[in-house]
Amino acid sequence: MRAPTLLLGLAIALPAHATEAPERVVMTLPEFLKLYEAAKDKDKEPEKAPLDYSAPSAHYDGEVVLEDGEPVSAVFRATLNVEILKAEGWTKVWLLPTGVALRSATIDGQEAPVVVDGAWYVLVTDRRGAFEVELEFAASVFTSEGSSGLSFELTRAASSEIRLAVPAREDLAFTVANARIQQDRVEGDRRIVEASLPPSGTLSITWQREIPEAEELDPRIYAEVYTLVGIGDGLLQATSTLHHTILFAPVDHLEVQIPDGMTLLDVAGAGIRDWTLSEGGQLSVLLNYAAEGAYPLTLTMEKVVGQGDLVAVAPLPVPLGAERVKGWLGVEARGNLEIAGQEAKGATPVDVRSLPAAILGITGQPVLLGYKYLEADATIPLQVSQHDDVDVLVTLLDQTRATTMWTRDGRRLTSVKYQVRNNRKQFLRMKLPEGSELWSASLGGRAVQPALSGDGRVLVPLVRSQTAGGALAAFEVEVVYVEDAEGPNQAGRGAFRAELPTADVPSTYVSWVVYSPEDAKVRKASVDGSLRKVDYLSNPIPSQDVYYIEAATPQVMQSASSQARSGAFGEGAVPVPVSLPIEGTPVSFEKLLALGETLWVSFDYRGLKD
Repeated sequence: MRAPTLLLGLAIALPAHATEAPERVVMTLPEFLKLYEAAKDKDKEPEKAPLDYSAPSAHYDGEVVLEDGEPVSAVFRATLNVEILKAEGWTKVWLLPTGVALRSATIDGQEAPVVVDGAWYVLVTDRRGAFEVELEFAASVFTSEGSSGLSFELTRAASSEIRLAVPAREDLAFTVANARIQQDRVEGDRRIVEASLPPSGTLSITWQREIPEAEELDPRIYAEVYTLVGIGDGLLQATSTLHHTILFAPVDHLEVQIPDGMTLLDVAGAGIRDWTLSEGGQLSVLLNYAAEGAYPLTLTMEKVVGQGDLVAVAPLPVPLGAERVKGWLGVEARGNLEIAGQEAKGATPVDVRSLPAAILGITGQPVLLGYKYLEADATIPLQVSQHDDVDVLVTLLDQTRATTMWTRDGRRLTSVKYQVRNNRKQFLRMKLPEGSELWSASLGGRAVQPALSGDGRVLVPLVRSQTAGGALAAFEVEVVYVEDAEGPNQAGRGAFRAELPTADVPSTYVSWVVYSPEDAKVRKASVDGSLRKVDYLSNPIPSQDVYYIEAATPQVMQSASSQARSGAFGEGAVPVPVSLPIEGTPVSFEKLLALGETLWVSFDYRGLKD
């Protein structure tokens, strides 16, 4: 009911001097709203188009021009559909690149205003709506090595249709770059290609004489075989790489004859779907694609040959169906074996340095023998001689440093520190001096639980040395023990005699410092033993870093656990580290190369009278 009231207000707003009664306008509510919306739209500015123009489609129809039978150019007639989207003003429409020769441009049969802007012919127009631009231009044709073609940029129309006619009596093979749809046909003496292009911006067409399809040829295969043979631990192992060169036609399966007695462990190659081995040793490899060109196939094989002296024939796999086979063989020893070549059939010895990288590059061992062969049935026998291993040190004590302190009543407390490099040994076995009592043992700075063997020797668990700079790093083992002995007589005189533990590992250098009570006077002439008394220790072994164990290693924990279960040194005993108190007058002894003999010293003394 508000709308009629507003409309009456319009009548009241007439000039005040009007004497006649105003006319009344009556309208319905929908009519008023329509009038109201129309008044609002008058004040709105029209929305601006996002682009100045669009080119929905373009069609290019061309024909190649010949001179003396050779193509030199192509003349095109093109139709470009254009729609101007700007509401007012002038618009530039990009037509063709200046790399072509524009002959004419018309709109509705009238010459179109075309200018050159940069590298393009540009139409300048103030038209509105949709119209067609008719173009005629020429593009150059290139010919090289029996192939002809042309290429130029197109205006970016949403759809571009191309038709090109080439005068020729022979069938032509056309290639249109980026074509989504392409077809060609023959019309009399002309070969015509038609294609649809995406808005890529470039037209590129090449053509050449079409060659009739040749008859299907059988594949031809050439093969080169690279084999590395290693003999050791009673096994002959071989890795063969077969490089196939496949010509004329692709193949999807390959066949190889495996040498007699060899067990095929693995077949490796690109795209192998499956492989099978017949009872006669014929390997069939099925590929999941048709291979051509170069195709490598790698075989891994082995054979039990046994220990001792023997003659083994090098396994040489043979590619079946190959026109020509040639190969190389390298031989390496994996152990203390001596391998010599015997008279070969169909093969020639070569310098191992001339072997291909496909052999030398798959081993870190020295290659002892090398052969080259050109016949698939080559035979290369190898004479293998087995030699016994010589025992060598797997554990060494770089240094043994002992310190002994004895008291006036004859009791002695000794600490022995071993600097150990260990590769394989599980325990350091040592025989303690008779009557001594072991107080503590440590490994790498951590207390460990030693064990007692059946022959009465003490077993201290070891760890394997870490590798440092290509060598084994040393770690420290320490034992502390106490022993009783006779003290001085009433006159303060006596004799000191002591031994060090005898280890089952040789020691390069042994030093022993004995601390006597302050008042004791050692008779120099009485000094004796397997170590030499010195004024100062020579320390001939260069000092080196030793590593310490920050946490119990699995080896140490396992050894300690097994020893605890066996009751060694008391059920559930927890080792306690012992520190050696040092006081008194030192007397120094040393020895180079202790090889399992008893290490002892003795001397007479006086001056300990109470």
